[in-house]
Amino acid sequence: MLGTPYEEFRKIAPHRERVRETTEDQVQLLADKQRIEEMIFEYGVACDSQGWDTLQEIYAEDIERIMTGTLSETVRGREELIELHRNPVLPRAPGVKTVNVGLARFRNRELRHLISTKVIRLADDNRKAWALAYYQMAVVGQDDDGWHRGVHEGTYVFSFSKSTGAWQFTQHLIWTNNAVNPMFGAPAKVS
Repeated sequence: MLGTPYEEFRKIAPHRERVRETTEDQVQLLADKQRIEEMIFEYGVACDSQGWDTLQEIYAEDIERIMTGTLSETVRGREELIELHRNPVLPRAPGVKTVNVGLARFRNRELRHLISTKVIRLADDNRKAWALAYYQMAVVGQDDDGWHRGVHEGTYVFSFSKSTGAWQFTQHLIWTNNAVNPMFGAPAKVS
């Protein structure tokens, strides 16, 4: 079971990074952090726009995603995770009293990952990195009854590796309240 996002981030990421002494090392640190921040935004835009080719590039082959909060899901593997982006299952965590209503019923559907407040840390060897970020997801769609909107929020703890020569996501830990977003969930009927 996962702890809080802050506990998990502290377990895996250095509290402070090694001081980069040379100008070259300092520039590399900034370039790596900028690339990681770009990847976080690319992830959000790719999920919103169905840019599966982008996810193919930025996800490591053995990426793992663990969701907790109102959802409970663990998935491993790039192809498996991209398939879940295409066709979300969104299994409810124990005790969550909503049912997945699915987004397929909406026309003109738009999703927006709004990702902010990033803390990015690099390992001493510049081959691994971690980021903690907050997010909101706004969802808008139209059905026969008109336009609908819902928002949920959460926290990401991302892990990255540069083992292939380019930065890639290796793990997503996600704390989410997705199941209470009215676009994704409806109260469960009590029998």
